[in-house]
Amino acid sequence: MIEEGFVRLYAHDFTALAARAETGMDVEAQVLKRVDEAKSHAALMDARKGTGHLPAVVERLTHEAERQDARAIRAVDDVAGALARRKAFLMRVVKLLGAQAAAKPSMA
Repeated sequence: MIEEGFVRLYAHDFTALAARAETGMDVEAQVLKRVDEAKSHAALMDARKGTGHLPAVVERLTHEAERQDARAIRAVDDVAGALARRKAFLMRVVKLLGAQAAAKPSMA
């Protein structure tokens, strides 16, 4: 069974990095490190709790990238542009994590 806490942890971390990137911070090294950690942690969770953890994170990030919630963006003049940059950032993370989410697991 996929652990919701695992999915929430990585989704939160990547969305927080997207917000930091929007403020102009260089987060590339943090993104790459967190992607590697997510992959290895997912392998461990799959071995102990059942398969599908990394695809579940990918699915959650894909959903999060599609959200058009202006609250996710800090005070900026160009909300539409900020949302587009956030989506591009999160979709890039999805690609870095790998398109291993072909079979979408359920969070039952």
